[in-house]
Amino acid sequence: MKKVKQQPNHSEYNQSLSEYDQEQTEAEVVPHQPLIRKSIGWTTLIIIAMAILGSFFTTSYSDEGTAEEVVANRISKSTTAGESLLKNETNSNIKAQDFKVTNVGSDGGEARMLIWDFNKVDLDEVAILVDGVPVKEKLILSDNAAAISIPVPSKITISGVKDLGGGISYAVKFPNNETTYFNVVTVGQSNTYTVLPRP
Repeated sequence: MKKVKQQPNHSEYNQSLSEYDQEQTEAEVVPHQPLIRKSIGWTTLIIIAMAILGSFFTTSYSDEGTAEEVVANRISKSTTAGESLLKNETNSNIKAQDFKVTNVGSDGGEARMLIWDFNKVDLDEVAILVDGVPVKEKLILSDNAAAISIPVPSKITISGVKDLGGGISYAVKFPNNETTYFNVVTVGQSNTYTVLPRP
């Protein structure tokens, strides 16, 4: 038996070549399509990442109830510094109170105290003393939290200096223990915060 050499079938070759050419031609109709898909993919991933990150930074007093409830409870773990909870001078009918603040920092170290007007900003004024020594003789309260360095342990005294209507309402936050305290004070009166170290 003789082996017969098969001749290549040029018609099949030409047909597959023409299909290839056709696919190439179709692919070139929108040459930037892969770039669009890639950019849409990256954009989607970035938006999802931003949404996840944003959810970490948007927790607020609403986790603990309404604004009035949070102020009435006097202490909050989720209120951010400078956050205005009430839009008028109602103060949720709270009374002036002294607080014992624990877990602020290590014994003999320093900590920060943030203070601001949690109500309608009316530019009331307070004085701040640390262990009886004036640190701020006149601090105008606004929705921008003022930062003050304090020793641990210490006794912080906040006195009312000027009331421009509706009472002097303020919030104090100690970032080290992530706690905010809501309070009111009248002109000439004081509130104290006994700041204690971690056990």
